Amino acid sequence: MNTAIGFPWPTRRLWLAAAASAILICPARADALSDGRFRDEVAAILRAIRPGAEIRRDRDPGQIVVGRSTIALTNLYPRVAPLAGDARRRMIEAYLVTALKGMDAAPSPGEPSLAAIRAQLRPQLLPRAILAQVPDLATRTFSETLVVAYVIDGADRMRYLTRPMLEGWGVDAAAIRTAIEVPALANLAAASKEAAFALAVDGGTPILAMTNAGDDYDAARLMLPGYLDEIRTALKADGITVAIPTRDLLMAWPADSKARIGLAAEVRDRLRKGPYGRSDELFRFDRTGLRPLTAAERADHGR
Repeated sequence: MNTAIGFPWPTRRLWLAAAASAILICPARADALSDGRFRDEVAAILRAIRPGAEIRRDRDPGQIVVGRSTIALTNLYPRVAPLAGDARRRMIEAYLVTALKGMDAAPSPGEPSLAAIRAQLRPQLLPRAILAQVPDLATRTFSETLVVAYVIDGADRMRYLTRPMLEGWGVDAAAIRTAIEVPALANLAAASKEAAFALAVDGGTPILAMTNAGDDYDAARLMLPGYLDEIRTALKADGITVAIPTRDLLMAWPADSKARIGLAAEVRDRLRKGPYGRSDELFRFDRTGLRPLTAAERADHGR
């Protein structure tokens, strides 16, 4: 049985679980949100209340695209999951009406101002392949398989920033890091102060860390050196291997772990099973920062 154990970290909650020498990570159980059933339910209601709306399925079952905007469903689902019938439908309708009202009132590309939404900016790491589907997405290259994207995380909906939006604010490609990414990372770092990570231990030695904060930003925390350094310290390692197979899971283990080949294979399996797949790319984090594994390091992990 997992037990909460006191740990000398002022703001982080750690959960320690005893682990056998062979580690088995059980996949999360699929629910109506993760398998797309809830998105389909919302789409049907949306078509009824807004027959002329252009509705598209997003690759992420936790959101739905209406015109050029994205409505996040991850905050709505826990509220309606216990409900059924008319009560469930009314709550979904109310949520959609509020989100659509904001979309209908969307002003010119320069409004709202960047200053007005700066506190709502967050980063996301997405598979590079997403650019083939959404070419206007505002991104920068992060690694061989990943790009950094940016969202406005509002109370009722989440919107990805597009290049036309940045142009409306007068932000060009050269300024995207200072104008968008720096505040987005600062916001995520502030929101991550209580984001717990779990430690698996074997014979008293930490051998694996996993995050699952449930806020859609576990993968994005790969961009937070302070957060990674707390994980590295908790794992008692000079260097750690880090991976983000899905949006809602960051995995890390000591770079010289005896289980590294099996853990690297688990990353690949997690990416394949999803949901919200990101990448099976492996990274090293140490006191010098974060970087992708070298060819020799990948071979050492069975890649």
